[in-house]
Amino acid sequence: MNTISWLTYYFYMALAYGTYWLTYLYKEYREYPIEVRIAIIFITGSVIGILTLISISAGRVRHRTIRNRRMKHLEKRFGKQIEYLLSADCKPTMTRQEVIDLLGIGEELSKNKDILRDSKEKMLFCKLIYRKCISDKAANGRRDNLHQLINLFSLREFLENATNMGSYRRKRDALSMLRTFRLYVSPWVVNQLRVAKNKYVQRLAMYASIMSSSDSDLDYFETSFFDDNCCINDEIEIGFMLQRRRKNGVRLPNLANWAHHQKNPNTKCVFVRLMRRFEQKEYCPQLVDLFKQNSHKKLIEEISRTWGYLHYVDGEKMLVDSMIMQPDDTKVAIMHAITRMATGKSLEVLVEEFKEATNPHVRFEALRCLYNYGEEGKARFYELEAQKSERDEKFFSFFNNPITLEKIRLDKEQAYHPSVETVYI
Repeated sequence: MNTISWLTYYFYMALAYGTYWLTYLYKEYREYPIEVRIAIIFITGSVIGILTLISISAGRVRHRTIRNRRMKHLEKRFGKQIEYLLSADCKPTMTRQEVIDLLGIGEELSKNKDILRDSKEKMLFCKLIYRKCISDKAANGRRDNLHQLINLFSLREFLENATNMGSYRRKRDALSMLRTFRLYVSPWVVNQLRVAKNKYVQRLAMYASIMSSSDSDLDYFETSFFDDNCCINDEIEIGFMLQRRRKNGVRLPNLANWAHHQKNPNTKCVFVRLMRRFEQKEYCPQLVDLFKQNSHKKLIEEISRTWGYLHYVDGEKMLVDSMIMQPDDTKVAIMHAITRMATGKSLEVLVEEFKEATNPHVRFEALRCLYNYGEEGKARFYELEAQKSERDEKFFSFFNNPITLEKIRLDKEQAYHPSVETVYI
């Protein structure tokens, strides 16, 4: 109440002074020529604008100074303790009482005192924890300690409330910290944020929903906005979220279906790549239509790689039949795919490509695929080597050098594997 009275007093004082001087200027210059009056209006407006900007800047500087002072206070009081709690020197699982003793807040808790004074200080404290989590000093497997600290200060409830009020920047920061701390985000919070006007907040909400939602709740990835604005960051975020979802035992969505919903071929490529990362072989037949009806070079290559890594042998004939119409880079991707399938049906295709192709890169990759095509392929490789001409000597020299031979092998999979336990992944 005192703050409102104080603000009201100064508002009316400024209004009175402003009205007085504007009336004075009007009476003083109303008889002057129109040019002079216009100049006075511009000068007065400029002065008012400058004073307004100075006031806004002073307020922001004051706000930043107070925020920095509070952050320094929190860093001084809790910084080293939080750093130790997440470090390799601390045991992985500490009890609530041990965390209280480490932070030195037992007396304040016993007297029911507020350790963090207000919501601004709570948000700064969350940001302090966030900085410690993503620093290189944070050790693996300290998630239990992190959650013990968060529960002690009731920060999950605070961050969820923060997503429902304030600026979009505050909502974005709160949701990012919820996800980084690997806290459960309720569907109610996600549904509220999915209709936000800020597109970045919508993305964060959808990434959070991947953790627990059913396929029908992930319609954000079927929107034109995602199709038009998808980037490498989206692929990384979706990959991390799907990995957490799988670790939690939740069924993964049909990524091939998502690929069909996109119009942009580059966006389709994202989901086709993720299919092989998460070994969704059962959905490979759904890519047949995309392969037949699309002429986009990169998409054809990604489908070929996915079929090859997942050993979708029913697609081998389509890959071989399409090779004659494909550019050289795509031919290489198809040859790698049929080599990973290694059914024995397409061995002669590789031999023919080595003999007939005009591009040296395609010829070398055909030879490389033969070398990696099991015992039968390696036998054909040695037959070609025995019949090699002087022009072909340079291709076979790579396979006779111990250093370059180490790079000849084709990798067999691109699946995500369970990573080490960390505080944020």
